[in-house]
Amino acid sequence: MNYSRTLLNIILLSLFFACSKEGASTFVIPATYRYNSPNLENKYVYVIDPITKNGRIITDSLGTFNRSNSEISDSLNEIITNEFINKSLRSITFNSDNTAKLEFGRLDTTGMKNTIIPTSTSITKYSLSGNKINFDEYPEYFINLNNSFLELNFCQEFTLRNQKLPSGLNFRKYFKTNCTNAEPNAVLNNILSLNPTVIYDTISIEYVNYIFSKY
Repeated sequence: MNYSRTLLNIILLSLFFACSKEGASTFVIPATYRYNSPNLENKYVYVIDPITKNGRIITDSLGTFNRSNSEISDSLNEIITNEFINKSLRSITFNSDNTAKLEFGRLDTTGMKNTIIPTSTSITKYSLSGNKINFDEYPEYFINLNNSFLELNFCQEFTLRNQKLPSGLNFRKYFKTNCTNAEPNAVLNNILSLNPTVIYDTISIEYVNYIFSKY
């Protein structure tokens, strides 16, 4: 009786490991990922001391950054749309020889229709470091695979900077680039060090992922 129970346990355990191994997510190539949508991942708002130039993190409900989610979304979508009208990364195809094909295009809104017009293609070597993908020709790209390997997250860095002008008025403007650092404090310190004469009131650092889905 004990022998039968032990044998049954071994069989069930074997089935468990077999199913787990079969169901485990892997990065299968060749594979193509196409741009799907943007997603606001994180937001950090700092109030800047005009004397010390040090930043103190605050919540979004304080100060001049009391903005609704819809207002933030509208602002980001307008910037993204204008960027895509000029040029954007549309798809990435990974090949078995450790090369990747990156296809770029521009958004054509003529006639109230949104159409992607291909503009260029680039072939580059790539490597994986954990879930991070490194491209030889595009070292500035910060792209991660999600744990299911079904999506890529192309990190974008938006900073909304509220500047105090000599007239006493405030001037607020968005700046956008590829992500430069995963630590918002490092991003903030870089902004302040590169603009030592500018007096900032508040700075919002917003990480947006351009999501690419596997097809």
